Amino acid sequence: MGYYVDVDGKKKQNRKRRFLDFKLIKDARKPLDKQHNKDCLDKARIIANKWENSIISEQYNLEDTEKSNSSVLAYITKEIERKRDKSTRQAYNTMKSHFSKHFPNSITFKQLNKREQAKAFYDYLTTKALKINGDKLSTTSVNKYFKSLRLVLKEALLEGYIEDLKFDLKLLPEPKPEVVYLTLEEYRILENTEERNITMKNAFLFACLTALRIGDLHKLTWGDIIEDNHKIYYNILMDKKPNGKERRISNYFDIYAKKYLGKRQGDADKVFPELPKDASTKFNERMQRWILRAGIHKKITFHCAKHSFAMYHIIYKKVGVFKLAKLLNHTDIRSSMHYYDLCSPELKEKLLG
Repeated sequence: MGYYVDVDGKKKQNRKRRFLDFKLIKDARKPLDKQHNKDCLDKARIIANKWENSIISEQYNLEDTEKSNSSVLAYITKEIERKRDKSTRQAYNTMKSHFSKHFPNSITFKQLNKREQAKAFYDYLTTKALKINGDKLSTTSVNKYFKSLRLVLKEALLEGYIEDLKFDLKLLPEPKPEVVYLTLEEYRILENTEERNITMKNAFLFACLTALRIGDLHKLTWGDIIEDNHKIYYNILMDKKPNGKERRISNYFDIYAKKYLGKRQGDADKVFPELPKDASTKFNERMQRWILRAGIHKKITFHCAKHSFAMYHIIYKKVGVFKLAKLLNHTDIRSSMHYYDLCSPELKEKLLG
């Protein structure tokens, strides 16, 4: 906002200030307190950037009415096209279907970006929206679709379609999901249990040692597996924005897991060429037969490999939540916190206290 000269003749910046209604926790030591501070700083940066842009826009009359009056549905469609993961695209397409049933197709960002519109859409999801089989949506599904739309609007915020995100409200609490995992002993038993579908067996056992999802392993190529100075890690491209910015996941893994990869091929060749993109009902049924032959009476799906990885690192490696979140490729530690509820209170207090 320019400069001024004080009584001592010193040149100083003329600043505008705004006090926010949230505060940082001083001397934060607990993981949730650190996450709170991180969320507050991220929120403050967004507010500061948007405020600065609004000041400049007001000063130079730069309000982008063309963007604010553009179609939200068209923007959602473009965002879905950017998603490379099939299951993510499918979830966003389902959200888009519910969006189209509730809102007029011509609704603009200016019309949508209101708290009352957020409440109306959430009420629709909780009371009127139905699954394909005619059942009502679960609270988990309702929250997932609402969050998906909100994430789209956050992207629109960064791209200047809206100046301030008003499409928000407090969501209903979700029931805690049941976390089923293999113990170390069960993993070793399963490892030594015969299974004719070698690709399925090797991929699942490798997933237990890396926390990678079936979709990640389906597209994993030998070029994504890097060996450097007696260490080995994966580096996978998740998606790419139109501006060229890439999102990757990368982590070192134990050399023991290498035996499940087989003989190295060309960089463009897939590591598990016969592995499907998604775990179908038939695929999970075959997995369950293998699990039962091993004498393990648990409902194990491919996703349980990630749970097994997490619990092994908590119980045996004694890792804290920030390191676990990195290993699981979680951007928010709250996604990793629930694993600590499954271990003993003493260990939980030691690792999180």
